[in-house]
Amino acid sequence: MSMMESVRMQKSDIAAEAVKAAPPITVAGATVAGVPVNELILWATLVYLVLQIAFLVYRWWRLHKGDDEGST
Repeated sequence: MSMMESVRMQKSDIAAEAVKAAPPITVAGATVAGVPVNELILWATLVYLVLQIAFLVYRWWRLHKGDDEGST
């Protein structure tokens, strides 16, 4: 294994661990800031729902116009 491959693997491992640690860090930070966890979950769910609705409306619009034939 070359030095570059080793460095690349280390960066990949660090990124994977950071992604795993993000949710608990977010919850802890919100709690310290005074935002209850249930409120954090509520807002995250609302944002996700709005994004899903916007994407669905966009897809329907493209299908209606005929710009998106055959793709899923």
